[in-house]
Amino acid sequence: MDYSLKNKKILVTGGTGYLGSFLVKTLQEKGADVYIISMEAEANKHNFLVDITNFDELITVVQQINPDIVYHLAANISRDRDFSIFENMLKVNVTGTFNLLKSLEQTTCKQFIFTSTSEIYGNNVSPFHEDLLPKPVSPYSLTKVMAENLIRTFSQQYNRNYTILRLFNFYGKNMSESFFISQMINDLRRGVDFLMTKGEQTRDFLFVEDVVNALILAAEKPAACNETINICSGIGSPLASLAAVINQKQGGTAKIKVGALPYRKNEVWEMIGTTTKAKEKLGFVPQYSLNDGLEKILKMDE
Repeated sequence: MDYSLKNKKILVTGGTGYLGSFLVKTLQEKGADVYIISMEAEANKHNFLVDITNFDELITVVQQINPDIVYHLAANISRDRDFSIFENMLKVNVTGTFNLLKSLEQTTCKQFIFTSTSEIYGNNVSPFHEDLLPKPVSPYSLTKVMAENLIRTFSQQYNRNYTILRLFNFYGKNMSESFFISQMINDLRRGVDFLMTKGEQTRDFLFVEDVVNALILAAEKPAACNETINICSGIGSPLASLAAVINQKQGGTAKIKVGALPYRKNEVWEMIGTTTKAKEKLGFVPQYSLNDGLEKILKMDE
């Protein structure tokens, strides 16, 4: 039996971010009473400008809201391999998560849903399944592993429900140019040559609307409780092939210069996930193929 989200008090940390904005809109459409905690929030009775690393501020707001469900999306995100960023990553992604968990102790919260990342698998043999030992390759993915373990341990100790969703690469309209697909499309549209590596890396892409659907299902399906689940398509796309498809669809005079950039240290060559658990626990099946999603973005942007 599914749980209805109508009239549920739902807190979304990072609710003003790219993915968070889509999630908040969908939750509101489902009749949920949605609250946002974010460093970019415009303060009002539903939006709170709060830093999750500030426990005193956070607990005051969380206990005031007393949410039924929490989506924890707020994070410091960087794919940089340099450990000079680790201290701040640790503060936001791990201590911030701990502060949020602790803030919920005196509330009636029934479910804590956390967005993790496929990067935690590192150079494991693909396709990645949820029981693999994580092999993080960056400060970001390391702190996500730490946060996952913290959530499991804390939730078991205090008999709380959690769901950890390991999101694979996703894309959509108006995404930050720090992401591969959006940067490529925008460069080509501007008539600027797109510089990239040889593109031998293979990635598993999902359209943002599919990701939001998986997030919603995590709250609606009791079978998602206390599980760690990949959110992916199960289909790998080499970046060089993807670039060629986008260039063809986009048209124009700009060129993709394959091999113009070096690979990163600790590059993950193949990042494809297994979809079995998402189907079993969430009933999640992506509605958009990569081709469909790209067509939709390019049409929306015309």
